[in-house]
Amino acid sequence: MPNKTRMEKIAEMMQRGENKQLDPRESILPNISKGSVIPVISGSFRMEQIFHELAEENGSNVVDGLIAQWAKLINYPMPDNSNLAQVAQYYFVERNDDPSARTEILSFLKKFLWSMADTEVEDPALAAGLRNRIEAMRFSELVKELDYPKFPDGTADPLSLLARFPLPYYITTSHSDFVERALQAAGKEPCTQICFWSGEMANIRNEHRTITGEFNASDTKPLVYHLYGLEDYPQTLVLSEDDYINFLISIAEDTNTLNPKIPLYLRKAVGGSQLLLIGFRLSDWDFRVLFRLMMNFRIEGFSPRGMLIQLQDKENEASNANAIEYLKRYFGRKSFDIEWNNSDRFVQELWKEWDALRKDQ
Repeated sequence: MPNKTRMEKIAEMMQRGENKQLDPRESILPNISKGSVIPVISGSFRMEQIFHELAEENGSNVVDGLIAQWAKLINYPMPDNSNLAQVAQYYFVERNDDPSARTEILSFLKKFLWSMADTEVEDPALAAGLRNRIEAMRFSELVKELDYPKFPDGTADPLSLLARFPLPYYITTSHSDFVERALQAAGKEPCTQICFWSGEMANIRNEHRTITGEFNASDTKPLVYHLYGLEDYPQTLVLSEDDYINFLISIAEDTNTLNPKIPLYLRKAVGGSQLLLIGFRLSDWDFRVLFRLMMNFRIEGFSPRGMLIQLQDKENEASNANAIEYLKRYFGRKSFDIEWNNSDRFVQELWKEWDALRKDQ
């Protein structure tokens, strides 16, 4: 049983303090077995899968294309029309910071998805019903109703695979409950927690109220933490440039040492776990703010090395060689390795390795 022997060898190396000698991928399996891996899942991860047909048609980044379409719809006047933080900044100013403007991007996404799927709904009554309910539906509800994302036959849904790992914590920057839905489909009972960086509201549902004190998450009852808010509470959404700055200021100025806005149990878990940052782009606001925040909770010489799963631009690989080497050095100094891989492919490969390992045990 080669996988089991390899696992035992890795575990022995870790016990001897030889963790730094491991191949970055090899450290993940024993950490999964201990429940000390935290997937940190970008909001773009699911969006790329839902709208992947657009990438096949246009050969471009899906999320950038969607934002550019929204920018056109709202008459965004600047050239950087695929930068959500800047497009949202313009829209909020134009709408005088009307709270309803915070969910407009999600309304746009629902309508855009429906325009893609309308002709695929064969039952006229079902189509009419969905059309009438779209405004009241959450984006994730419409995605489920339309049976998206659609994967080729024999291709496993990467988010469903992530949900099947025996892990107690998941962090996401998505504003929708895709991670929770995947965990429920895997037979688990997720607990949703939200970063109320702009202040808690009176209309919070009981199951979403901030858990204070200790919280014992488990692989069957995992915690899903929405770092940049949840669509149910528009005030929590981190979208514009000002939002990201105010988010960081709010966390930095939080002087509550007993029950801070980022809970102590989550800070402890982040510091003691191997982080897998999935679906981010290193130049985007959501990654840069998240990475800076996560580093505050890491302990040099104690926290396991994390991993960034980053898609390499093959067309410009030669010209980007120096930049790639710089990124490796930069993140290496911060105890993070870069896996140059497609996020979906990485998760599918990791699941195959884990599945083979657990079957051998």
